[in-house]
Amino acid sequence: MDSNIQPILDKALAGERLTVEDCTTLLESKDFVRIGLAADEIRQRKNPGDVVTYIIDRNINYTNVCNVVCTFCAFYRRPGKPDTYVHSIEEICKRIDETIELGGTGVLMQGGLHPDFNIEWYEDLLSTLHAKYPKFQLHCFSPPEIHNISLISKLDYVTIMQRLK
Repeated sequence: MDSNIQPILDKALAGERLTVEDCTTLLESKDFVRIGLAADEIRQRKNPGDVVTYIIDRNINYTNVCNVVCTFCAFYRRPGKPDTYVHSIEEICKRIDETIELGGTGVLMQGGLHPDFNIEWYEDLLSTLHAKYPKFQLHCFSPPEIHNISLISKLDYVTIMQRLK
């Protein structure tokens, strides 16, 4: 029994946010039973009984072109490199169609911080997707992507979020 995980499980059960160190400790622990029991207790609060939920979704990276070199991402390519890509709206729609065929209900869509993508590029993409898939869940764009749009389009965050809504 891994005794150093109990304080972390107690935090999770109390609804407190876990730190990176807490999560690392749980990931490295072999005490799957206690971790599973705590997770099930939290699930029971949200979905009582024997109901376990899940969703089918997909990640779509619409471009790997990125003008930032960070240690988080393993797929970015600097602008102008030979193995860069930008998926067309048609290619993105094809991936969404494949997701729907598999029973998917949404996508997470993110990409690199492309130096040429202004607010209009994102508006065109989203307006097409909303028109074609009105009931499909679109979770799009990370905070750094929104910041990049702000820099390129010279718009504040509120305006960007209103326009992309």
